[in-house]
Amino acid sequence: MADCQRDFHGLMDQVLAGSEEAARDLVALYGPAVLRAVRRQLNQRLRSKFDSEDFVQDVWASFFAAPPRLNNFKTPDDLAGFLVGVARHKVLDAVRQRLQRQRYNLNREQSLHDASRPVRERLIATQPSPSTAAMNKEEWEELLRRQPLVYRRILLKVREGQSPAEIAADQAISERTVRRVIARVLPGYAP
Repeated sequence: MADCQRDFHGLMDQVLAGSEEAARDLVALYGPAVLRAVRRQLNQRLRSKFDSEDFVQDVWASFFAAPPRLNNFKTPDDLAGFLVGVARHKVLDAVRQRLQRQRYNLNREQSLHDASRPVRERLIATQPSPSTAAMNKEEWEELLRRQPLVYRRILLKVREGQSPAEIAADQAISERTVRRVIARVLPGYAP
């Protein structure tokens, strides 16, 4: 028992002196206890959001960034208890943030598979994809190229959203002619 205490205090003195090897030994010795504490405390719903090892690293980063007075730890159990407490608090902070605060609250998240139909419908793109738009433009230009000049003018006005009556007045032709051209070139189009 006295050798264990002597080894513990020697390790702590080396950590205080800045020994990287001693720090690695400390992490190897107490890391599993910290990891167990994190996994015990981490809410099941948060396990998909957080990696337990991230919490462990955060505990060690806090410990080495501003080490407590290491001579306060009389026994290895004192240090283990301290590290487990730090781990518990780090996990609890994450739980509070993700389950209780409004901004990042997991309770507000909704799977797209479980979402109601109106939510899914709002997520569907209403605009064509860039490749579809490019193909549509090419098809439109090809359609126009094959038409006589009068038909092209009518079709361009249709595309601008003008009614057959407006197109007829603009082009000085009968509305019946405009409707016939639209029906012939754009079957299924209902102005």
